[in-house]
Amino acid sequence: MGFRGAMALQKAIKAADLPPGKMTMAKLGTQEVMIGNVGGRFYAIDEICTHEGGPLHEGTLEGTTVTCPWHEGQYSIETGEANPETDWVRDTKSFPTQVRDGWVWVDV
Repeated sequence: MGFRGAMALQKAIKAADLPPGKMTMAKLGTQEVMIGNVGGRFYAIDEICTHEGGPLHEGTLEGTTVTCPWHEGQYSIETGEANPETDWVRDTKSFPTQVRDGWVWVDV
């Protein structure tokens, strides 16, 4: 568990409200996360771009690549890794997700 301490699943969004290929933002406690649906699988990464704080959920999702709307930095939605071709951004946090009873839960 490292520095994160005990894990805490938080109910984030209704799974049916986020169609494949789309993203949204959820505030879970003090943490803002971007949740994306890739072919029916849900992923969550930090909402804030590591470059200049752009809102990632307002960007684009192509396959598993999230592109920030401000300066086009790119991340893997699966891992939070920054695309080396957009070297102005750094890796960001990713968060495990689960779908239970029609809801997406995020482990923040």
